[in-house]
This record gives sequence, C-alpha cells and structure tokens, in this order.
Amino acid sequence: MFFTDLHCHPILKCYGKNCHHASAEKDNQANLFFHKPFSFWNRIIENTTTITPYRQADFISAVEGNTVILGFSMYSPEKDFFLGDIDNSFLENAVTHFGTTWIDEIKSPKNDYFKTLKCQFRFIEELNGKDIKIGNETYRYRIIQSGKELEEALISQERNTVFLIYNIEGGHNLFRQINTKEETSQTIVPESIEFLKLKAPLYVTMAHHFYNQLTGHCISFSDSVAGHLDQKFGSDLGLRPQGESVIRQLLSADNGPRILIDIKHMNPRARNQYYTILDEMERESYGKIPIIFSHGGANGMDSFTTHRINNPLLHHEEIGLYDDEITRLVRSGGLFGLNLDERVMSSPETLKKTKCYKWPKRRFFETSKLIWNNIEQIVRVCATESLNPWPHICIGSDYDGIINPINGFWTLKYMPRFKTYLQKHLHKFLRENKKMDFGMTEQEIIDGIFSRNTTDFIIKHYNPEQQINT
Repeated sequence: MFFTDLHCHPILKCYGKNCHHASAEKDNQANLFFHKPFSFWNRIIENTTTITPYRQADFISAVEGNTVILGFSMYSPEKDFFLGDIDNSFLENAVTHFGTTWIDEIKSPKNDYFKTLKCQFRFIEELNGKDIKIGNETYRYRIIQSGKELEEALISQERNTVFLIYNIEGGHNLFRQINTKEETSQTIVPESIEFLKLKAPLYVTMAHHFYNQLTGHCISFSDSVAGHLDQKFGSDLGLRPQGESVIRQLLSADNGPRILIDIKHMNPRARNQYYTILDEMERESYGKIPIIFSHGGANGMDSFTTHRINNPLLHHEEIGLYDDEITRLVRSGGLFGLNLDERVMSSPETLKKTKCYKWPKRRFFETSKLIWNNIEQIVRVCATESLNPWPHICIGSDYDGIINPINGFWTLKYMPRFKTYLQKHLHKFLRENKKMDFGMTEQEIIDGIFSRNTTDFIIKHYNPEQQINT
C-alpha cells in the first residue's frame, strides 16, 4: 500500500537556496529530492539539542517510504520568529536550515509575505511534472488540484512520483506586512483571495505562531522558547471582522473552487466562532462543510469551558482539540491529522518516560505510543456518542515544519515502520475493546489512517466540479 501525509513542509529547507529557484541538480539543496540519509550523528545532535539537522520531508525519503501523496504546505515565515533580542542569522539557520540569505530577507523591513507566497508557488511549479535524475533513477513530482486528478493519478501508478496537494499555513500570507502588536485590522492584499482561488489549495490554516490581524492564535512555543519570542499579543482575541470575511470568501463556491479552513493554531475562542459560521452557512444552503485539523493532537480535556482533564498522558494545552471539538469534527465528516512532533503530542512526564528505554524496538514501541494515546482518546470520546471516528483519522506529520519528530520515525522514509508499531497498539486495543472497531477490521482501520482516509477525503472534497462556477 502507499502512504499519505496531510501536512508537511518540503519547501522550507529548499526555497532559501539557489536564489529561490528550484533545481534538478542532485547535490543542489534547492532540489526537493536533495537527500542525505539519517545518520547516527543526526540522532546525537537531536537528542542533545532538540535541533533536527536533517531533512524530514525530502522527496527521496517520501519515495523510499512510499509516501506518495503529500499535503504540501506553503508558508512565508513570520518576521517575529526571528526578531528576538539576539540578531544572529547563523544561529537561526542552525535551527531552521532556511539559509542565512533567506533569513536576512525575512527579517528585512521590506519583507513581503504575499510576495514570498507567490514566489514559493513559482518555485514548486518550475519543475512540476519534469524528470529529475538522481543516480540511476528518474524521479518526478506532480501537483494535483482536484479529487478527480488524484483518482486519475493513482490509476496511472507512476513510478518514483510524488503527488502534491497544496495547502497554505497562516493567514499572514495574505498580507504584505503586518504589525503583530496592534489589534486593529490591517487590510489584506486586494488580489490575495483571487490568487488563492486560482491556485486552489485544499485548505488554508488561518492562524499560526503570531497574531495576524485575522484571528486569535494559540501559544505554540515551549516556555524556554517563549522567553525569547513573545506570542502573547492576540492570543486571547477571537476572529476579527476581516478574518470572518476571509473565511466566508474562501468557503464560498461562488467566486471559484471552495477552499477549506484548517482550525490548527486558532485559539478556542476563534474556533468556536468558526463553528458558528459553519452552522450559519449550513442553514444558508452551503451544505455541510468538513472541519480540518491538519496537524495536531487531542488535549485530553473535555471542553474549553470546564478544562477538566480526563487523560493525563496528553499535551494539556489549547492548541490541541477538546473532546467536544473532536466529536464535532467527526460529525462534520472532517479530518484529524496526527502531528508527529513529540513536544505537542504528549505530556512532558509521558515523553520523559520514553527516554528511559535503550533498546530500539522497545523505545520505538513506547514513542509510537505517544501518538497512539491521541488516537485512543479520539476513539473513546467518539464511542460515548456512538460515532465511528476511524474514517476521520490520518497522518499530518508536520515534517520539516521545525519539529522534533518522535524517536524512531524521523522522516517520511520511516512511515512503514510507524505503521507497523501503530498496528501493534491497535491490535492490543481492539482485543480489549472489541466494540470500538465499529464493524471495521483491524486492517481496514490501519490502512485508513495511513492512506485511505486522506485519499477518500481529497477525492470527495477537493474541487468537485459542481462547486466551480466559471
């Protein structure tokens, strides 16, 4: 079988190289197929510093792991991410691997988010569908812009080919520049909605790490990082009027193909306002619009109003979904993408315990359980309301999104290994909780999580012909 990943960032470690032009040269770091095998020294550096000095979502790793459908995330990094008390592009590059030239551009007063977004689209489209020679093998990637295209692509079974599904992370990409310390809404670039409708990403993540004049966001950095990067401003705000307008324009099918909204990084206040918009649009005959949570986890708390913790193993922060949100997502026919960043998928105590195991097989079993704990929470919550959650769970790794992946599953190459370990947890769970299979076989469930659920969702919801008005 093949694998899918709803959300990852292959472009970030490429775009800053070669003057922002894609390369087909084997050793050029602007090549999306540029690859260096994960090494022992990578592991030492990661374990001692949490810095990941390797590519996690390069296309060679994808091919080797048979991860052939990627939610390819476009993202213009926020200036605030680099403008701390220390101005050190060398150190910042050691953490991000963006390249010092691009980092200096990001920090420049002339930095233009929307222009960067457009240039990233140009970057990826330069070699779309073209043969790229690596050693004795020929590879290619293809941009897919509808469910019908994906169906046709899967039938063709092209060898050494990666299929890309556009998404955009962060509403700040619709602006040229943003003052992240002012509550008053600035104005998006006039042509930004038209541009998005033309490029037709599957979804747009409205919020990200800093206030973007459209919506309130979650605190996403650890305490050690938060001391250098201030995320607080705007984290208590809800949707702004312009944010609601952008959401309605993206969800509308009257101005081009519908673009879905990803609720990751939106704070609970903004998320609840968004759910109200969905209810209103359904009453206005827009139909049921699925909720996407592209790369995250469950927070183990029942609701935003009570914050009662019912699962001590999980990451108890509002950046994860509350129990009542999980059932809402499933009822909407949405997708819950499981992040593979160990820092946001478990409590610190649970994560710390995995570091005690020295033998790889036992350690990988325990680290994969960090993700399984989130799945079990989703299933148990939905079971209380007789909802089948299995068709709505998938992988949204966030690889190369400056994450620290769970040990043993460092890159897309290791997706088959991850499936093997996750299936061990699933087998034990279903043996003890037979009724929670909801009439599905173990193989159907695991294949759904790693492939079929994402594929079926894209085929059903990505630019269906009846939504496009020309």
